Amino acid sequence: MERITQTRNPIIGTNIERLCKERNMRYIDVIAKLNIKGVDYVTTGIFSKVIHGHNNPSVEMLIALTEILNCDFNEFFKNVDNAKG
Repeated sequence: MERITQTRNPIIGTNIERLCKERNMRYIDVIAKLNIKGVDYVTTGIFSKVIHGHNNPSVEMLIALTEILNCDFNEFFKNVDNAKG
């Protein structure tokens, strides 16, 4: 399974967090939808680690998140400074 590395710059996690907040979605609801979509082994702990850059999201997870968060794949890679504006 391919993973997107964000070890030194958690831009993906920051953008997932931003998108969840913009859509008023709780992490637990996003995790439940990920599991329904067949993204296995996503727990609150793993999702939290992805958000904070301590764990790398799989490509499968990001594709599912585009559907759950109703966003374009590129939203996960926006510059953090531009993402807040």
